[in-house]
Amino acid sequence: MKLRYRPDILKTARQHYVYGGLTFDEIAALDEMPCARTLRRWAIDENWTELCPAIDAETSFSRRLCLLAEKENKNDADYKEIGFLTKQLVALTQTRQAPAKARQDKNSEQGENKHSKKTRKKRVKNDCSKITKDMLDELKDKWLYPHQLFWFDNQDHRTRFILKPRQIGATLYFAFEAFYDAVVNGKNKIFISASRDQAEIFKANIIALCKEHFDIDLSGSPLVLSLANGKSASLYFKSTNARTAQSASGDLYVDEVFWIPKFKELRGLAQAMATQKQYKITYFSTPSVKSHEAYDLWSGKWFKKTMACNDPNFEIDVEHKTLKNGLLCGDGIWRQLLTVVDVVKSGFDRIDINLLKSEYSKDEYNNLFMGKFIDDAHSAFNLKDLLACVGNRDKWNDYEPEWERPFAMKPVLIGFDPARTIDKATVVVLSCPLKSTEKFRLLETLDLTGNDFETMAEAIKELTLKYNVQHIGVDTTGIGYGVFELIQRFYPMAMPLHYNPILKNKLVIKAVNVINNKRFEFDENAPTVAASFLNIRKKVVGDQISYATNRTASTGHADIAWAIMHAMIYEPLSGVHIQTSIGIAA
Repeated sequence: MKLRYRPDILKTARQHYVYGGLTFDEIAALDEMPCARTLRRWAIDENWTELCPAIDAETSFSRRLCLLAEKENKNDADYKEIGFLTKQLVALTQTRQAPAKARQDKNSEQGENKHSKKTRKKRVKNDCSKITKDMLDELKDKWLYPHQLFWFDNQDHRTRFILKPRQIGATLYFAFEAFYDAVVNGKNKIFISASRDQAEIFKANIIALCKEHFDIDLSGSPLVLSLANGKSASLYFKSTNARTAQSASGDLYVDEVFWIPKFKELRGLAQAMATQKQYKITYFSTPSVKSHEAYDLWSGKWFKKTMACNDPNFEIDVEHKTLKNGLLCGDGIWRQLLTVVDVVKSGFDRIDINLLKSEYSKDEYNNLFMGKFIDDAHSAFNLKDLLACVGNRDKWNDYEPEWERPFAMKPVLIGFDPARTIDKATVVVLSCPLKSTEKFRLLETLDLTGNDFETMAEAIKELTLKYNVQHIGVDTTGIGYGVFELIQRFYPMAMPLHYNPILKNKLVIKAVNVINNKRFEFDENAPTVAASFLNIRKKVVGDQISYATNRTASTGHADIAWAIMHAMIYEPLSGVHIQTSIGIAA
């Protein structure tokens, strides 16, 4: 791109950035200069930042202030920045002069009255000593919904296990419950979640609660609350790596247990933290599949197997009608199975059931909102294998989503899955393996729900500008063909995928092989990826085995999984594509 501009243009732009301190937008506004996007690419390619001279903060602020002062036709943002820079310079000047002034003041004070020294009381970190039970009760009664108040009234059981629908405020509630008890009773709390971000949500909720309602700033890891009478309580926030918290003890909260890999191992380690009788354990989750290791605990089979139960007829009834109002069961676990209908009827006004039914297929609605486990007996994929593909995107050193080119010039694959009608569509971006040992990594997912053909095609075109795209696979069975024709205008090599039993077999066989060999990786904060694959089931079409996901006329299902497979199919069944190139494909 930069070859279109004269060398002196590039040199001038570099000087404005390195020595002049101008931003990309300001340089772009100068005569003959390219757009800010091109300038940013030049800066990355040539490491302009490393060329900038080392200057202190005061010099940097002064330089920027002078530039803005000389600028003609200043806008509101410029004046706002001038005010900010002025305040910073004054503060820096005062800080620089502070030692001399302090010495002068000290000498003066000693000369006048050496016995009149003033002492300052050290500020207590995370000071919650002024928060009372009455204040928390007032907040509880004003803030919580009926189903959350019911949980509050049933928190004294040694072990609770709650099966719940999505988006009903469970994480927020249990953050409040834990904070309440920590302040009132001084008990430590440990939070374990299926993902790193989910654990951070617990922490963020508690920090926000303290700031909003008590004007207290919390910080630290763990959060150590300073309580009345010199006591304290520690709040630990962990993902599924419970080994890092084994030295802690306290009440244990385990979130989304049905999406945690190696649950038996985790449970053995985690429950040790709540060994002492004063501590309690709370499991809560949306359902996944009955083959998950946590299902034996939920169903009572674990108790029957391991406790050598003398009663051969011992069973735990986990039907909704039995557990909807909560029940202390024979194995000592208090269970509740809540559906979205239960929650809305009780007074939760943030969900429209009819809207959910129009947006999800019947199976998906039942799984996400009605407490129904996915029947994986006929699923083409195994949850255990899928959870083995969970990774941590923060450890991908070659990927930065905020960059203009997030994956630099490394090759990627795009998969597009539209629905049978125009109101549902998903696009994914996968890394393209260059060796048989490399993985397909799920870099980006776009939900294009509700967009027309042109908008969807334009969104995919933008991806070709961000990434070095080697392949775009598009389902052309239904409305996808209209989008496919538009895609061909800017990416002629796009692959049409017209569904039939043979093609579906090929797509699924490839994905199963990749997943079973752990050559697929998706971030731990994307659990819907696993659920999407689980909903792909075998079916018989004539004398052939095919696959389906119970689509309806108004909504697609397992769209993320199919989009991923549309991208993976670029690689032959036999292995890595030998024609993969690092050159620009579009």
